[in-house]
Amino acid sequence: MQKYRVAFYIRVSIGEQTKGYSSEGQKSTLETWVNDMGWKWVKTYSEEASAKDLNREKFQEMITDAKNGLFDGICIVDSDRFSRSTKDLLSVMDDLLKYGVKLHINNLQHIDIYSEQGRFMLTNLAAFSEFFRGQLSSKIRAGVKQKMKNEWFGQAPYGYTIVSDNLGHRKQNTRLVENQEEQAIYLEMRKLRDEGKSYSEIAKYLNEKRIPTRLKRNGDTCNWYPSTVRNILIRSPVNLNETKKP
Repeated sequence: MQKYRVAFYIRVSIGEQTKGYSSEGQKSTLETWVNDMGWKWVKTYSEEASAKDLNREKFQEMITDAKNGLFDGICIVDSDRFSRSTKDLLSVMDDLLKYGVKLHINNLQHIDIYSEQGRFMLTNLAAFSEFFRGQLSSKIRAGVKQKMKNEWFGQAPYGYTIVSDNLGHRKQNTRLVENQEEQAIYLEMRKLRDEGKSYSEIAKYLNEKRIPTRLKRNGDTCNWYPSTVRNILIRSPVNLNETKKP
């Protein structure tokens, strides 16, 4: 009888360095599990991507291969590697089952997630994880927002400059202040955009007016590009009321 064929799906969130969820860590866990089960590994789908939705390159490739009969099961270390949405997880599981492909979750390997009781447990565990992540994200966003009222971290958005107070050889009270020259350029870009100008047209206008960019290469000021204009305009500057003028 032909061995049960499985594929690995490995996902690492962008910037995620947690050892247990690293690509190597997930692969090692799945290989050990498959060998213990006596299954036959067929293919690995690995990617660095967010699990906010199912529009992931390797994920969609895997779903297509599953429907084409390339393997009989998909192995993952945890349900949130597959999807962080409980609704999406269950929907894809049901869809794959129509093609005879089952999902196998390592941290739930002793539970038949296709039984009535197992599905109930999976649904509740996935829903709890989804709720917990939502609460954690809200707390992190609130904490960062509160901290940024007193301190600014990272690069200054276009139209602003970072200043700090030097106290005891340490920089404190790091904050944004308006850069009047960049503010004027930003407002001009916003005015042109509101008039219906494209990013390309705005970039061309700025270059023709010889308006300098913030970036320099080999001592020379770089040209304006549509992508530069777009990035500045879609990343709205910090509320002016929360900054201090120099």
